[in-house]
Parts: sequence; structure tokens; C-alpha cells
Amino acid sequence: MRPTPFIIGSLLAVISVASVAHDHDHDDHEHEHGHEHESLSAHEHGVGSLNLVVDGGEVAIELISPANNLLGFEHLPASNAEKAKVKALQAQLNDAGSLFVFPAAADCSLEEVELSSPLFETEKGHEHEHEHSDKSAESHADIQAHFHFNCTQEAALDQIQVALFSAFPGTERLVLQAIGPKGQQGGELTATQNLIRF
Repeated sequence: MRPTPFIIGSLLAVISVASVAHDHDHDDHEHEHGHEHESLSAHEHGVGSLNLVVDGGEVAIELISPANNLLGFEHLPASNAEKAKVKALQAQLNDAGSLFVFPAAADCSLEEVELSSPLFETEKGHEHEHEHSDKSAESHADIQAHFHFNCTQEAALDQIQVALFSAFPGTERLVLQAIGPKGQQGGELTATQNLIRF
């Protein structure tokens, strides 16, 4: 029996509600305090969410990030250079073993990656949707990535180093929500504080 999907679903449901509330508050503050727009924009574009569940030797990680943090732009790729950049990002995310570093003794391996974004749809032959989705993609294009790892030596799984910051310099902070062996934890990860300890 693998309860991980149920746990992830419960965790993500709570996180989604909190995220929507945060976005609503963010919009209100932006309208009420126009002079804070610059700092709020930096906050919006430099911040992503990292949701993580450890269940025995199973590790599920969800990354939600504005495309700008990972690509440097949020519009649908138009030029060959932009299309190449999107393809390179997909390859980089599919090689998540270099983005999340586990203790060697835990013997962890990447089992599955699932990527989702309007920017990836054109790579699947959906160019005909360009006109309809262009405006929404430009206004707020997010990238969601789900990673599933399996660790054969779960007793040695006491931390995960998040190497996303060096791979994607546009990412300044990640808001962490995690369920691990010792219960729930949350906080912020940065380039200098990038360890999740269990």
C-alpha cells in the first residue's frame, strides 16, 4: 500500500487554498500601496513553492514557479532561441537528480517526472492554441513539476539539498511546505539555506 498520493493530495489542497489567499492579499496590497509595486514584483518573480512529502522511502516533490524564475520570460516561446530554452528547461527538470541532492547512503533514484505549463504545450504540437492562450500565458505563466524519488535505505534519508538556486538564478526563495518522518514543517529556502532536514 502506498498512501503517498493521498497525503500529497491533502497537503496540496491546503497549500493551494493558502496560495490563493496569498495572491488575493497580494493584489489588494498592490492596488492600495502603489509605491510598493517594485518590491512586490521582485517578490512575485523571485519566489516559488516547494511542496514535499516523505513517506518511508518514497519522496514526492512538487515545484510551482513563475516561468520567469526558470526561463527569464513568461510568454509563449516565439523565436528559435526561446523554443530552445524551453526544451533545455524541460531536459533539466527531467534530470531532477541534479536539482535535489540526497544523502548517498539513502540510495535514492528518480522514478518519475511530470511537467505542466502552457509554455510546454507548444512542444506537444498545440501551436494552434497560441492565439487563445497567449494573453493568459503572458500575464501569468507558471511551471509545475512533480518529482517522485525512491530511496532504498530510508533510515539514511535525513536531509535533502535543494540545488535549484544555482541551476536557476532567477529563483531567490522557495516557500517550503513539507511532511516528513517527524511531521509537518514549513519555511523558506534560499541559495544559502537550501537544506531540508528531517
